[in-house]
Amino acid sequence: MKYLPFLDGQYSTAPGFVSMSNANPADQAVFQLDYQYHTYLNNKFECRKESIGKYYLEKDLYPGTLTAVNKLLAGQLVKEYSADFVLTEQKGHFIFHNKITGGTLEWKNDWMAIEHRSYISLFDALASQVQEDIAICQVENERDWLAAIHLSAPNHWSAAEKIGKPFAALHLVLPAMEKGPFIRFAWDISTDERLNHHPMPPPGALLTDWQSRSVEDNNSKIYLRVERQVIVGILSCNAFMYTIRTYFYDIDELQADDKMALLKAVESMAPPFSGYKGQDNKTGVLKRRLQL
Repeated sequence: MKYLPFLDGQYSTAPGFVSMSNANPADQAVFQLDYQYHTYLNNKFECRKESIGKYYLEKDLYPGTLTAVNKLLAGQLVKEYSADFVLTEQKGHFIFHNKITGGTLEWKNDWMAIEHRSYISLFDALASQVQEDIAICQVENERDWLAAIHLSAPNHWSAAEKIGKPFAALHLVLPAMEKGPFIRFAWDISTDERLNHHPMPPPGALLTDWQSRSVEDNNSKIYLRVERQVIVGILSCNAFMYTIRTYFYDIDELQADDKMALLKAVESMAPPFSGYKGQDNKTGVLKRRLQL
């Protein structure tokens, strides 16, 4: 499945959530598993080895919401990929087996804690079984906030910037949350295929190398970085699960028509926004490459 959200020739920052029921059958799964599964899980492992507290944060996370999200996560994986994930219940506890990695998770029927030296919570463990990053958004009266985030593939932003803050897109889907899940796509240009672009580099990494935003010449690799974002409403606790899956496409491998559409979309970017996204130092090279 290739996602090219720029094909209308326009770059848009509008929320753009639509019901997944309108998507083609192959795209109606919340989670997307593919041949890069181990690469994405290894990235999560590297993030947790560096500092789990840098990539996984909670703020005013209600126990009832956490339990509901954990049940949704495990249930959705078994539903969508029954050949890869198995969940069984035995004598008051649950056993989750990942056939791809060969790993097993066990927890009690409270769906909260987990006895596993590699994970600090059941949510942490389940979020580490998928290629997506996962956030939990809570709504209460007139307030909404990001209550938890498990973020291993940030695109130049950090979990600490967002935790506890409002998630404005919730108000667009809240009135129709029973009609979800909802899906949208975001994209920009990258000069590497590294998933983790946290604004703070890990120890030993140079900031200039870590940011990887400059394009020196026409021989530099340029990629389209696309995010597939899904919102799943949880009616029982007035909350949402929000997933982000990142994809990379080498622009040199795009079809001619796709290159033309991408060129038009890049040219449609407003200057302040293109500068914020780090595009202004690579736009010239990108345009020349797309016109070849």
